[in-house]
Amino acid sequence: MLALGAYRTRWLAFCETFLGADEETRARLVADAVRDGLPPGEPSSSFDPSARERGRAEAAVIQAAGLFDTMGYWAHNKDLFWDLCGRNEQLEHFVLRGWKELRHPSADFDMWSYWCDHLDATREDVNPVVHYAVEGRRAGLSPLPSLETLPPPAAPGPDHAPRRVCLFAGYDGDGVVDDTVVTYIADLSRFADVYYLADCELAPGELEKLAPYTQGAWGIRHGRYDFGSYSMLAKDLVGWDVVDGYDELMFANDSCFLVQPLDQVFAKMDATTCDWWGLQATYDDFDDRAFDALGRRLGLDEVGEQMRELALWRYSDFIHVGSYFLCYRRRVHTDPRFRKRLDEVASQSEKVTIILKYEIGFSRLLILAGFTMATFVDGILAYHPVYRASAFELMHEGFPLLKRQLLTENPFETPDLHRWKERVLEAAPGADVEAMDRSMRRTAPPWSLVRSFGFRSRRDGTAQPPGHIGPAEFADEDRWVPKFDHWWIFPVDPRTGVLSGAVRAVFEEVRDDPSVKKVVLLGGHRVKLGGDNVAAVPSESTAGQMYGLRAATVFCTIGPRADVNHPLGRRHHRFLDLGHATGLQPAVVALAGSSLAGERPLPPADYEAHLTRALVTAHDGAGTDYPDLDPDGLWAIGSPRVDLLLRDEEGLFGELRSELTALRGLLKGRRLVLLSPARGGEIDLAALATWAGTRADEVVVAVLPTSGATPRVPSPLVDLMDVSWLEGTLGLRAPLVPEMVWRLADVLVSGTPADLADFSPTGRPAVASPGTPDLPFAVPADTGALVAAVEHALSDGQVEAPYAEWGRALHALSDGRSAARLVDRLKQTYLPWQEWVAEADAPAVSDA
Repeated sequence: MLALGAYRTRWLAFCETFLGADEETRARLVADAVRDGLPPGEPSSSFDPSARERGRAEAAVIQAAGLFDTMGYWAHNKDLFWDLCGRNEQLEHFVLRGWKELRHPSADFDMWSYWCDHLDATREDVNPVVHYAVEGRRAGLSPLPSLETLPPPAAPGPDHAPRRVCLFAGYDGDGVVDDTVVTYIADLSRFADVYYLADCELAPGELEKLAPYTQGAWGIRHGRYDFGSYSMLAKDLVGWDVVDGYDELMFANDSCFLVQPLDQVFAKMDATTCDWWGLQATYDDFDDRAFDALGRRLGLDEVGEQMRELALWRYSDFIHVGSYFLCYRRRVHTDPRFRKRLDEVASQSEKVTIILKYEIGFSRLLILAGFTMATFVDGILAYHPVYRASAFELMHEGFPLLKRQLLTENPFETPDLHRWKERVLEAAPGADVEAMDRSMRRTAPPWSLVRSFGFRSRRDGTAQPPGHIGPAEFADEDRWVPKFDHWWIFPVDPRTGVLSGAVRAVFEEVRDDPSVKKVVLLGGHRVKLGGDNVAAVPSESTAGQMYGLRAATVFCTIGPRADVNHPLGRRHHRFLDLGHATGLQPAVVALAGSSLAGERPLPPADYEAHLTRALVTAHDGAGTDYPDLDPDGLWAIGSPRVDLLLRDEEGLFGELRSELTALRGLLKGRRLVLLSPARGGEIDLAALATWAGTRADEVVVAVLPTSGATPRVPSPLVDLMDVSWLEGTLGLRAPLVPEMVWRLADVLVSGTPADLADFSPTGRPAVASPGTPDLPFAVPADTGALVAAVEHALSDGQVEAPYAEWGRALHALSDGRSAARLVDRLKQTYLPWQEWVAEADAPAVSDA
């Protein structure tokens, strides 16, 4: 069988040949590969297929090998939405995303088992089913794990006192070791030697809190969640040679509060015959209705045989022993397969994959290997018992922990959770519920707690969910709800749903500043953002209302009501306009996808101007249309939007650099002409498509409006608004930030004067579309003149003097540091800035 390196090379070469062949040749290539394996060969140095191109080759091989059950995939993945429009979209989904999410192609192929046993479990560059189709099957590899039987474990003797080592995983967004964690580890240290690793950097002195109770403690950011900490501790920081000196290996983490001592747990489990144990097990198929129908808990022995069946459609159909508290005895923790799996824990893009691969994956590995399992809680309650009201009932049975997520997110919408302290103390009178409350309120988003505690019991026993604040009550709420100066609202652009432009530039400036609470109000698109002290919530949600009411500063691109569709008052909030720095109006075609005559009309300009209290300007003449600004409301600091164009690429954060990398992969050295229609009709896209077809080897012509316009984009023009295409071709799951495309554009064609002005600091040519008004330089009269102007700009590369002079005048104050100046000025409005400066400048006083 080919080594993985050779397989990767041959597969790329196969893809290149496949994609360049006609249909008849493709069928022959696939049939030969399935029968005889991948032919020798190497791809050309320039071959860099997109995810969708790879997917076409993978789908052809999988289908030819008969390894995909289309109807079964449809029936067992009800969380997905299908168009059912004639194409094999189930297989298409599988090759593009499904295999990475451990969605099995059939019940007879265990993705994760094959991946771990025969491929590299730390990488996602080889589809296990494709490998099996062209290599594994011919080599006699099994697509299913083996089923084994072991002799029963020895029963513990009456004086059984095992030596335990506990690997404890932590994380804290503020970089502290919480008092509740110290309490938990202190009690745990009575039963095990504890080693602690936080998946974050900790503030100086924080690890000292744990010194009396741990054998070793570290704070190292690795990004692999709790199992990453377990893996790093066992493999690198503690070492398997140290673990070998113990009878039992424990995993625990700080996702729980300790509500009562662990004595009862260890007393019971030390007397239990098993190879490994956890506090409780849950089973997705045993839901509320199944529990009510059975009328009792489901016994572990009742699902034991079912869990030993090899055929499995979804890992979520397997029994799940909570990984927040696990104990493995010597037969398990010395097993080579167990150690290999733990050593190979890798970073995952989705938290659900962590659960499937590692939490459920370890349970499946051990059960199929014949190791005997046990749990402290007798039997299985309705799924998932520690995240619902049954958590409080379990405490009366000695259950020692309370999951933080139950309080902060209330995933099963448990009513009356605001009484949690009372319910905990009924079962565990010694629990320090006040410390838990402080910890929860420090770490959880306030809006999440409002929702979590907002469910109430109706008289009929059903739950009443928390609701939105209505228009009639909003003004009163805005009057009494406290405002926080360090809470800043960052709305996505209401036309495109993307956090972009000047608002994005300011966000980037404070992304990792823990002193600023950054609230990103989302629209209809997913937006991936990292950072410190960041909350991203839908604008039209209870959370969006809660944050909006409490934030003192709201950044705007179009205007206060256009950007934030809640009636926040000028008296209580500083609306800071960032979108009119040049004095030119940004193009507005649609808000949140509705036309101006639709559900979301554009608010009157004079009303928006009245609400605006401060305005950022990029030259001395701007701001005359805003008569109601605060006395110090004209901030002549330059446009932060230009910062996104001028900042060195190394200074951009990861998400933005990823977009640039993906775009360069699309361009493949070709030049980029970017079309930005303001209304969708003033640029003849069909004519530009014809022209682009004659220059395909040297030019990419793409369409990306900044106005909310949604024109039909003919081939071969590239539609950068098509999110499905972006994901399938470029691997991007969110729309592009327009300024990142601008950074790579050789020529911008736009009908929006404000955009033409903002592009000018790049020093590259721009062409106004026919009919663009109020410009002091030549505007093409028709499409023919537009194409000629684009060709001239590409061949000459020089910026026309009138355009350059106009742009310099409008951005006289912009130098790439505008966002930094804005942040300083905004903080000075609520921090004792002058006092700090005076203290810094004061001469040192001698002690003599």
